[in-house]
Amino acid sequence: MAGEKYPVAGIILGAGMSKRMGTAKQLLQLGKRSLLEVTITTVLHSGFSRVFGVIGHEAERIQTELEISDERFQWLLNEEYKKGQSTSLFTGLQQALNEEYSSVMIFLGDMPFIKQETIEFVLCSGRAIGSQTEKPFMLQPEYNQIPGHPVYLGNVHEGMFPFLAGDEGAKGLKKSLHLYERLRVTDPGCVFDIDTPEVYKKAKKINF
Repeated sequence: MAGEKYPVAGIILGAGMSKRMGTAKQLLQLGKRSLLEVTITTVLHSGFSRVFGVIGHEAERIQTELEISDERFQWLLNEEYKKGQSTSLFTGLQQALNEEYSSVMIFLGDMPFIKQETIEFVLCSGRAIGSQTEKPFMLQPEYNQIPGHPVYLGNVHEGMFPFLAGDEGAKGLKKSLHLYERLRVTDPGCVFDIDTPEVYKKAKKINF
């Protein structure tokens, strides 16, 4: 993988209970694949040397129905998923640090339409900053002034974990950062999350 001097792991958060959808949205069909599988495939195609899929709700069923054969991919079980998205991020970050990845990119399992060029732009921008500082920082793509995903977290360390709480995800980490920057992109997919039946109907009509 290019840029191994600054290795970056991909973390896909897919442990939620899909309360607004009313069913496990991870397994909803988009074309011939499930929503979560589409997202995983997109991330794997982006060239990460390691990708973690964090699951919790319906975890056994998800692992049974989604057979990911790529050796770079690993399921992580978040047993505390009912306490909010931050617990899934903690699970992913902890495993990444255990495998000596201090920089990660965070994806949401219900955002399958992010373009490869957006991922590459955020990744390259993160690596460029990471080559200049050892302090923790965050980059986030922005479409029409709306912050989106994937989020790049550089120079992560365990001292940041106490800032993770509830359903805020990476937002709580901002207090521990040396730098937070938004990157303007022209990709509506970076802010398109499928969290209600109405949005799912729209998603099924998108040709991707």
